Amino acid sequence: MHSLEQLVFAQRFPFTNAARKIVLEQNLSLQELPEPVIERAELMARHAFSGKEYVFEVRASDLLMQEILAFPVAKIIVSIVGEPGLYRAFSSMVSGFVYHYLSSEREQGKIALSLASELGIQVDFPEQKSFFVSLPLKDFLSVPINEDPLKLVNQFVNNGLVFLDLNSFQKYLRQKCLEAVLSSLPVPTRGIPKRLQGIAMQLKQASREREQRLFSQAFKGRVAPEAFPDCIASMYGQLASGQKLPHMANFTLATFLNSIGMPKQNIMALFKKAPNFSERTSSYQVDRIAKQNYSPPSCEKIRAYGYCPNQGCRAKHPLSLYRARMRHAKDKKQVEK
Repeated sequence: MHSLEQLVFAQRFPFTNAARKIVLEQNLSLQELPEPVIERAELMARHAFSGKEYVFEVRASDLLMQEILAFPVAKIIVSIVGEPGLYRAFSSMVSGFVYHYLSSEREQGKIALSLASELGIQVDFPEQKSFFVSLPLKDFLSVPINEDPLKLVNQFVNNGLVFLDLNSFQKYLRQKCLEAVLSSLPVPTRGIPKRLQGIAMQLKQASREREQRLFSQAFKGRVAPEAFPDCIASMYGQLASGQKLPHMANFTLATFLNSIGMPKQNIMALFKKAPNFSERTSSYQVDRIAKQNYSPPSCEKIRAYGYCPNQGCRAKHPLSLYRARMRHAKDKKQVEK
């Protein structure tokens, strides 16, 4: 039997070895999962998909166990969907409730240190009372930091050690947890019960419909989505699903979208989906593109970069192809009238 404290820790930090041990001890097969566990797993996956916060405050042992068992099942559902954007959204959701629990606990420092130990993070306790812990510089830099207050330039560093107050340490743990969950996805999905496959397919269909809706809304009154050249549509789709694009692909997409009159806020909303997104850097680059009125690279350069998915395309410039398609669509509408 596990104590209530152990179950609470495992429920709040379900990616830890402590949680995995509890799951293994239950010795459940996927074919015999209790329905409440499946329902909680589906709820986790849907919250991640919609970008909603997932916080479940509970102290009953049976409900805690359901949550602990639901986490690996939710990872299976997300993995069946197979979209990198959902992997990151799920990981971000988990890191969000990790930070919520870390910052709301009565014994915040004790819980943070327990989680750090589970994650294999070595810390020391500095003499300065203004800092909670210090950790090696290489460990601090082991995860990408996009949040300005947590960036290295804003930390006190001495003798290869980074000194953090409790709040900064909690934020570091949040990022560490995000990367830990993200690196564990996708999980193997062979032999998965049809019940879980059905949930995943519904989520996948909802994801496609949502992206199509967002795509149409972004260009409402400006352009028909089907007018996009294949290269641009491919880049847009990859970025919208949370994939990291090479620098020149980002530049090509941003310059194209700016050239067709897409508002900056819509361009920024798209680039926020990138796993390496930086608000300040992206805003500066989009502003610079708009100010200088940069044109997208020619089709010859796009082919040279390997970004053209249609080897049969003979277009010379993506904007020319786009405008030709728009004229064709307009002429077709006039004929139909």
